[in-house]
Amino acid sequence: MHCLEPKDYHKIHNILKASFKTPTFAFSVVNRLIQGSVYVNDSMKPTSGFLRIRAGDYYVFGQGNDLVFNNSLYRYFVEKVYGKEKRFTVFTPSTDWEALFDETFKPYVKKMIRSKYRFVPPKVPSKYNLPDLYELKDFNSDFLRGSENFNESYIVDYWGSESHFLKNGLGVCVIHKENIVAECVSIFHSGTIAEIDIVTNPSYRGQGLGKIVGQEFINKCLEKNVMPAWDCDNNNEASKALASKLGFSNEERYALYVLK
Repeated sequence: MHCLEPKDYHKIHNILKASFKTPTFAFSVVNRLIQGSVYVNDSMKPTSGFLRIRAGDYYVFGQGNDLVFNNSLYRYFVEKVYGKEKRFTVFTPSTDWEALFDETFKPYVKKMIRSKYRFVPPKVPSKYNLPDLYELKDFNSDFLRGSENFNESYIVDYWGSESHFLKNGLGVCVIHKENIVAECVSIFHSGTIAEIDIVTNPSYRGQGLGKIVGQEFINKCLEKNVMPAWDCDNNNEASKALASKLGFSNEERYALYVLK
């Protein structure tokens, strides 16, 4: 197993592009928008590999039936992850990789099913009616510090620093009486794809505020020629319904594994 140098990340770009199930954070690493580590079976012409980001998210890519590499991955898990890291969340693109985790990693992980969607851009920008006494704002440093959901810990885990998010990420929120009541940010941004993370304060649900911040976020993506992305647990019916309202369709499912 070889650790790729950042200057060689381009060697796996086509492998990542070959699967719709490749998560946004994988492209964020390869495009060097966020820091990560990339391990492959061959440093010159890789065909299998995995990458990791600070938050503890992993993605395995390429051929899932390279036994030598799979053994190296298992040793890496035993020596560097199990009992040492709090988070080990693995995104998989194929049944070959699923078979590896279903069998070899079975004592340590549990399987979950995720849903990933394609976005169908509208012919004209989406419009919405914001209720009176509410304000729609772009995320800034003050809103980040005032957010209960997308706070400093969240930003550092996924972006490395607040300044890096403010420079390269996207975020909008609805304000009521100086409080954030709905918010939508790019949990990941690859340069061309922005993955949505969205939360509405439970006391304000049922007013369509989640849809409003989602629409505004998408409008900003389209202005920048960035494709919005939506990914959620397969059993999260509320998230799936909101995805549909915002123009996401053609659902594809994949397996994700987390520590037991």
